[in-house]
Order: sequence, then C-alpha cells, then structure tokens
Amino acid sequence: MTLDEIRNKMKQSGLDAYVISHGNRFIGQDILPDEHKIKAVCGFSGSAGILAVTADNAYLFVDGRYELQSRQQVDTSKITVIDKMPRFKNVCDLLQEKGLISIGYDAWNHSVAEMEFLKRKYREMQFIDAGDWLNLDSTKPITAQVRDIQFAGQSREEKCKLIADMLWEKQSDYYLFTSADSVSWLLNLYADDLPCSPVIRAYALVSLKGDVTLFSDRLQADLPVKPWSELADTLSALKDAKILYDGHTTPEKIKLSLSDEVSFNKAPDICQELKAAKNEVELQGMINCHIRDGVALVNLFCWLEKQPRGLTELDIVEKLHLLRAEQKYFFSESFETIAAAGENGAIVHYQPTKETNTNLPENGLLLLDSGGQYLDGTTDVTRTIALGTPSREMITDFTTVLKAHIALAKVRFPLGTAGIKLDVIARANLWQNGEDYKHGTGHGVACFGNVHEGPISISVGSSEYGFKPNMVCSNEPGVYKEGKYGIRIENLQYSSIVKDFEPAEFLEFRYLTKVPIDKKLIDKYMLSAGEQEWLNSYHQDVYNTLTPYLSGEAKLWLEKACSPL
Repeated sequence: MTLDEIRNKMKQSGLDAYVISHGNRFIGQDILPDEHKIKAVCGFSGSAGILAVTADNAYLFVDGRYELQSRQQVDTSKITVIDKMPRFKNVCDLLQEKGLISIGYDAWNHSVAEMEFLKRKYREMQFIDAGDWLNLDSTKPITAQVRDIQFAGQSREEKCKLIADMLWEKQSDYYLFTSADSVSWLLNLYADDLPCSPVIRAYALVSLKGDVTLFSDRLQADLPVKPWSELADTLSALKDAKILYDGHTTPEKIKLSLSDEVSFNKAPDICQELKAAKNEVELQGMINCHIRDGVALVNLFCWLEKQPRGLTELDIVEKLHLLRAEQKYFFSESFETIAAAGENGAIVHYQPTKETNTNLPENGLLLLDSGGQYLDGTTDVTRTIALGTPSREMITDFTTVLKAHIALAKVRFPLGTAGIKLDVIARANLWQNGEDYKHGTGHGVACFGNVHEGPISISVGSSEYGFKPNMVCSNEPGVYKEGKYGIRIENLQYSSIVKDFEPAEFLEFRYLTKVPIDKKLIDKYMLSAGEQEWLNSYHQDVYNTLTPYLSGEAKLWLEKACSPL
C-alpha cells in the first residue's frame, strides 16, 4: 500500500491522520519480515518505529539505534524522519501541534493502557479504530512443540499452579495472557515460524482450576485451540466470572469487543516476573549454551585470521551460522546477525543484505553482534575486531568502551536496584571523553525465548523494576562515529547474591559470555590496575573453559588471544 493509497482511504474515512505501528496483536514481540507494515509502506526495516501519515506529509519516528539506517532506507523527500522514541504519545504531540484531530489506528496494535492514557491526555483528539489497512499477518500453519523439562526446569502443571494461586489471592477466575513469550514460557511450548524467536504466537486463557485454552488461527498444539474470531464470544460467555489481563500487553481491540457486563480487570502479567529470574535448570542451561557459543565464535575468529583478502560481511554471517549449527542443541539465530564492516558499524543495528554487502577493510574494524537460540538457552554477544592495523583513534575509543564495560561488570549494588540507576555506571566513562551512545546499556534476555526480554533493562529509559538474583541481562556500551566505524563490546551476565556481605542484600554480575576481547584494540596504559586484573582474569577463565572443546589451530589461537596484557 502506497502513501497515496493510504491518503485516499483517509479521505474516504474522514481521518486527518493514520498511524501505522511496528508489530501486530502481540505487542512488543517479534514479527516476520513479510509482516513488516512500515517497511511495506516506506522501506524502513528496523525493529522499532511508528509511521504517521497525514494529508501533506508522513512522519517516521525512530530511536537512536536507527537514526542513520532510517535516513538511508526511506525517501526523505516524502517522509520526515524524527529521531524520537517511536511511541504513539510522541506522534500525538506532533499531530496536536499541527491541529489534526481525527486519528485513525489499529486497536489490535496498541494496548489498553496506552490508549487509555492517550485518550485522557489528548481529550480534543478523536481516536478511531480504523483497523489494519495492510493485512500482512502470516497465515502459515504452525505446530507447537513441547519443551522438555530437562531444559525448562519446571513442568507446565507446576507453572499453572502458580497462576492458580495468584488468581485465588486476587479472588478471580481467569487470566488472559496475551504476551507470546509469557504463553510460551508458561506452557513450555515453542515453534519455528519466527526466524529468530522460538515463541508461539497465541493467547492463553488460564482458569483457577488450571485449565488452558489457546487462541490462534494457525496453531496446532497439545492443548485446545480456538480461532481469534471466537475470543470475544468466549470471554463474553464468562460474564459471571472475573477475568484478569495485563493492560500493557493486551490490545485495546479486545476490550472494545466486550460488553460492560464482562468483568475484565487489570493485573500485571505474573509470567514476566517469574521467567525473568531463571530457575537453577535454566541458569545452568544458559551457562552451558554460552560455552558452546564461545567455541563457535573462537572457531570463527581463528578462521577469519587465516583467510585471504576479499571476504564480505555476508561471508562472516554465513560462516558463523555454520559454526553455530554444529553445536549441540542449536535451534536458530537469536536475531539477524549484525556484521558491520568499517563505516557500517556506525549504524547501530545494521544488517548486511545482498544490496548492502561490503568487503571487509584491509585496515579497519568489524563489528560483529550475533547470538544463538539453543534448546537450553539464548546467547547475544558483540565483539569489535581489528582488521589489519587499527588507528590510534580506534584504539582510544575501544579502550574507553572497554572501561565502561568493565565498570558495569564489576559493580555491586543493593538487591532491588533498578536498571536506570546502573546505566550511568557505564556511561560515565564515555561522558568524560565527550562520548555517548543512543541505545540502552543492557536488556533482559530469555532462556530459549526472546533475546530482548522484560521487565528488566539497563538504560536511561528503564522502568523502576529492580534486579533480583538470577536475572540475565546484557552489558553493551559503545561508540559510533558516522562515516568511520562503530565499536561495541557486549557480554551477557546474570545477577547473583554477593556472598561475602552480611546480610546478603547486595547483588553483583557474573558473566556468561566466553569470548575473547580483541587485545589489538586495547591500550593497556589507559586501564587501571583493577581493570587490567579484570580483563586478565576474564581471559584466563575463557581459556580454561573453552580449551577442552578446541583442537589444533583454534586452540593455539585462543591461547594467544587470552594471554595476559
């Protein structure tokens, strides 16, 4: 659908603007490439954005990760790119300034809580559920598979018992789970329709008795499944019962479809909190899969060092996939691999395509951000690699980023500390040099689920949700210089009780990622004694852990890569 076609339909519908969001009825979850409505309209392929079309312009809101990418992908003579968080609220601020009143949107793509807020704040505006004008949702049949308890650590019945206990406490009868990752974790189910996320895209209605009904048009599972068209009628038939839902993940369309007689009440999705703190089986799985992932990356770096000139970004992507696929329990990538050579590294979420594929420079940097989904866990790691001889500027910037990474890796903090309070610990090292980065410092990570998982995060925009033991997050500060290069160092880490403090009310991070950090880019004289000690200890642990799984040239490569500064 073109911008002109959208404008014609706006005119027919009496709308001043039509808003297109990234995503579908699974708010905040991954989508298939063919379901990307914003890309279909304007060409922007990023994983976060919102597009507002008016009679005389179109406005694409993106966050700092996609500032450069968006301007390369869209026709800026027809679309104004705005570097501001892609939220409906920010769109409304703009439309309000322009005096636009009648705003069309798809109520399946926006939550109950979001729309209640907007309708309170912008009382002069009319928000009209105009539906989905592009209709790109996949219709491919999917079969859900059951994740074995040896990986999940808890049975479906045990988890549903926790939901029943919560319903009993709240004197309620049902909970409607609308977040795909919650449903997948709760029921120990997974699927392969999404290229990098094993979640099943279905809603689950769980009763006080532990009975479960799924809703999806294209899913086969070992539980009852009803089509989307029966959701409203099923809920309406329960008018004598009290149904709970999460206002931040449940589409407004569901509430609009119910009569006032239905007792539909907000309560936070308890699965989000339960799955964030990994059980002992999940945590051990995360540890194990990171060892195998480290082996794959060491083999890649050893191979890369011995290759002749002329390799491209896509050569790296292909080789890394093959090496990961050799590892036990491999399922898929956890996101599309970012292999960014030279100046492409400054595009934070750059992903090479046949059209953009670039040769690796003889002297420069390769930013490689990648991860794997394994049946026992999820990985996400970024390494910046020196190709040839790095410049003094590159070494200085890299070492500054390393200092930021180590600062967060070493921090100890009170139990319950929110990520927003930890973010500055990493950024402070960059601020002292007049540098910053337009993305979060860390995001939560699932165990065989979404590589970006709430409710925890470490960023300037983090919620006040506090860290508890066994929560996995990333640590990924960076520096990005347009037209030159990008630098990022990312490990996954988990929160653990500090055992030498009494009482045990403090946490520290323990790293999961087992991959060397490129010493050719480190100026050791910029590091303090404590920072050098951390790096040498990290490399010694990587060497000790991975050596039994390597042989020949890869083993020798690792020994050199992990030698002390």
